[in-house]
Amino acid sequence: MPKIKVAMYGLTSEAYRLAADLVDKAQITIVDETLQMAMDLDPAFLKKNPNLQDVMAEEPLLSVKPLEQVLGEAQVIFFTPRLRRPSDETLIEAGTKLRDLARYLSKGVTLVNSLPTGPGGNSENIMLVEKQTGLQVGSTITYSYMPLRPRDPKPAVVSAAGLMEKGALQLLGFVPNSQNVFSAELEYASGVMETAVSSVTEIEMARRAREAKVSIQRPSSAYLDEFSKFLYELKAIQSSEETGESISYLAGAALKSFDNYVRYVVDETREVLKEKQLKASRTKISLLWNLDKYEMRGERLQVAESIQQRLRDYVTDVDVVSRPKGRGGAELLDPLKHNVVIVCSKDDLDVMKQARKEQRSVETTVLSATPALTRD
Repeated sequence: MPKIKVAMYGLTSEAYRLAADLVDKAQITIVDETLQMAMDLDPAFLKKNPNLQDVMAEEPLLSVKPLEQVLGEAQVIFFTPRLRRPSDETLIEAGTKLRDLARYLSKGVTLVNSLPTGPGGNSENIMLVEKQTGLQVGSTITYSYMPLRPRDPKPAVVSAAGLMEKGALQLLGFVPNSQNVFSAELEYASGVMETAVSSVTEIEMARRAREAKVSIQRPSSAYLDEFSKFLYELKAIQSSEETGESISYLAGAALKSFDNYVRYVVDETREVLKEKQLKASRTKISLLWNLDKYEMRGERLQVAESIQQRLRDYVTDVDVVSRPKGRGGAELLDPLKHNVVIVCSKDDLDVMKQARKEQRSVETTVLSATPALTRD
């Protein structure tokens, strides 16, 4: 029996890892929607190259196919776009990329939206697809909502409109676990809001404690990397509701708090410079954050850039350093300067510990980007 033809529309880490999970059941092609190129992925290649960032850094020779041919032949297309416009334009960018993809959809295809939406967001997507294609979701085309969490190839929820019994998704191993697409939206949004509200509560309580110079009995150990991962979802949730609705207000308040946290990090770093009487010319600031240039959402990259730009108002030598756990940290510290290192995840903390072991004599202050912004 021939394998199902699957296309990943978006050269992203989530799509690449999902492809690795499906490659034994399907014939996989991944599409770089920016360059309008499509590349086949086979089991041997995916097993040998588990990380997309490493693959792209080596510039491998992959078989390239015409975009029209790949999308025209695909039975299942996963919408996994790489979003990189400024933060306030990402929702518009997502809509534009879906409109571009819709031009290639044909009768009988299953379109899987792997980009999260707010409540009702998929209804807008379905209307867009039907208008662009002239096809009818539920009769001549299947639409599925399977949102992927950041850096995670496992769908958070699985739902579909017009999915026939033993359809292509079931053959790939996906079984709907939500009543319909709208219920899946609510389930996913609920999980996002629960995580976000918990995170911003910790951020704001820790800020109050710092200002009052008191300690909190149970400080949070969550890092910036963890509580900045759902910024795209919060924007989608906020925009999906009428202004004044409770859920819109909560999502907006969470976004505001996360935006303020960037300022808290910068202010705390300034306090370090002031208390240690560090001269700008003799100081190096490193934002240590293992960022994935190919993940679907661009929010983490934008947060890092925002912190970097704000800190350059005080110190010229400010770098964003992305070094995965297990890689050496010797080049991280400058032996001729006082190094202020802002650690943004638990894995980055391990990298920092290794760097300190390798360069014990280097002057270093470590600021952990947790709600409490602790120093070492």
